[in-house]
Amino acid sequence: MRSATRAIAGVAGLAVVAGCGTWSNEDIAFVEALPTSQALQVVLPASAGKALCAPPGPSQVWGWAKPAGDGLNALVDLMLGFVDLVKSMTPTTRKLDARTWGPFDDSKHPGMEVRVTMTRTRDADGTPVYAYAFEARPKGGTYQTVLDGTFRGESASRGRGEFALHFGTLRALGMDDNPAADPTGDLTAQYDKTGDPRTVGLDVQTQTARLAAFDYGYAGYANGNGFFHYVFTNPQQQQYVVDAHFDAAGEGRADVTVVLSPTLSLGYSECWDGAGCVTNVDDKSVGAIFPDGISKLCTGGVCPSGACPSL
Repeated sequence: MRSATRAIAGVAGLAVVAGCGTWSNEDIAFVEALPTSQALQVVLPASAGKALCAPPGPSQVWGWAKPAGDGLNALVDLMLGFVDLVKSMTPTTRKLDARTWGPFDDSKHPGMEVRVTMTRTRDADGTPVYAYAFEARPKGGTYQTVLDGTFRGESASRGRGEFALHFGTLRALGMDDNPAADPTGDLTAQYDKTGDPRTVGLDVQTQTARLAAFDYGYAGYANGNGFFHYVFTNPQQQQYVVDAHFDAAGEGRADVTVVLSPTLSLGYSECWDGAGCVTNVDDKSVGAIFPDGISKLCTGGVCPSGACPSL
C-alpha cells in the first residue's frame, strides 16, 4: 500500500515549490472539508495487548484488536497522503464553488501528471457538501480518478464523509509500485463526527499484508468507551469475527463468531478486565467435540464465571 503514497509523494516536491501564494478564507474552507487521520483514527485503550494473567490467561480476542486497529490506522494514513499535497500549496485555480490544484508532473512516474479538484454545493438546509478527486493521467491523456470522496459539514472535525482509493486505476495507469502486495480492489472509508460516538467504517475488499478482507467498524465515545467490529485469523486459519465493547480503562466484552468452514460457524462471548485478562466466558459449544469449547477457554468443560462489565 506504500505505492499509493509514493504516487502522491512524487509531486509533493514540485507542489511545495509551486505553492507560494496567499490563502483566502474560502480556500481554507475547502481544505478543512478534506478527511484527516485524526477524524478516522481507531483509538483503543492500552490493555489491547498481552498481559500476565492467571488461567485461562489473556484474551486472545482482545489482544488481536490492537494490530487490527494499528493496521487500519496505517492504511488510513496512506490513503490520506494526498491531503498533505493539497495543504502544501494554494489552489492553482479558483471559482466561486470550486478549487483545483495542479496539474503537476509526477516525478516518480515520468510522463504522468496529477491534479486535485474540489467542488461545493449546498443541501436543502444550507449545509455545504464538498466533492473531491485525486486524478492522474499520461500527459495529454484523459484523467482517471485514483481517489475520490464527499464530505457534508463545515469542517472535517464536525461532519460526515466517505472516500475510496482505487487500486485498479493505479495499476491501469502503471502507478502501483508494489502490485504483488497491494489490494486489487477499492478501499473505501466512511466517517461521522456529527455526534457522540464518532464512527468510522473501512471496507478492505482484498487481503493486505496486515489486514484480512473485511468491513471493519469503529465507534469512539467522548468518555473513552468504544466499540470495534473486526476480524482476525488464527494459526489454524480459522476466522474470528468480533464485536467488542470496551471502556476507557480497557475492560470489555465481546461476541465472537468462529468461522470453521463456509457452512459452519460457532459463537461464544467473553469478558476481560483492565489488564486484558479473561474473566468470564459463555461458550455453549462445550461438549464431546469441543471439550474446552470453541473458545478453548473452558478447561475441562468449566467456563470462567467472574465479573463482566456492563457495556
